[in-house]
Amino acid sequence: MTLPEMKESMQIFNSKSKWENDIGELLKECIYQSVEEKRITCGVFDCAKLLKSNPENVMICVLPEAESENISIHIQHTLIEAFCWENDIRILKVKNQQSVGNILCGEKEKNVTDENSAMKPDISCLMIEYSGAKMSSEDQGVIWYHESIIMNTDFPKPVIHLPD
Repeated sequence: MTLPEMKESMQIFNSKSKWENDIGELLKECIYQSVEEKRITCGVFDCAKLLKSNPENVMICVLPEAESENISIHIQHTLIEAFCWENDIRILKVKNQQSVGNILCGEKEKNVTDENSAMKPDISCLMIEYSGAKMSSEDQGVIWYHESIIMNTDFPKPVIHLPD
């Protein structure tokens, strides 16, 4: 590798790490907007129902990394991923399942105890549907990230870190 090639690859690496930081903020805002507009579906079973009835309306599937060693969650994620890949639905994986819960429950309920766990949404899988109106800049940014970075990256695919 020559020195100019090395400099170019370092610039690409540095710009990627900047996008990795920015995409967390974009995805967080995209989730906030989808909650406000009631175009988000939470939980593996509800997401599976949506995929069965209306897969063409799903803009993106967000899969938090499973925190437990529960094999059934891993199998569910694998099946959702396979269905999404087969139906050309964008998939983004996020690192911290708790930050997804914080975004969905709102900042005031960050420290929800296990006693109130019945009030917490199932955050094992999220489906964000297309907006009926014009797509927001956050939605466009998340789609651009998927098309430019995720689709052009070899395995393993990058995992997004959501800000707290």
